[in-house]
Amino acid sequence: MSSYDILIIIFFVAIGTYTLRVSGLLLSNKLKKFKNIDIFLESIPATLLIALIVPSIIKIGTIGIFAGLITIYIMYKTKSVLLAMSTAVFIVALYRNGLF
Repeated sequence: MSSYDILIIIFFVAIGTYTLRVSGLLLSNKLKKFKNIDIFLESIPATLLIALIVPSIIKIGTIGIFAGLITIYIMYKTKSVLLAMSTAVFIVALYRNGLF
């Protein structure tokens, strides 16, 4: 593959990426007219977060579920994201090093 081919590929990928982003911005103004779509769009970040976190928790096993529950508890009590996540990472690190 020549450098000319690589530049053409980069150019078309850049055009595609830009088109997707601009079309999302243009369509978002039109979608806000519908109430049900707005409710759906507001729930997307939470579902994406769950879809990214839950498989990792299940993959680790029992200690992952335990660390997840501890994280939820600490977050509920202290409202500190840093403290809650640090505690979960610490619990999993202790487990992986055989100390827990």
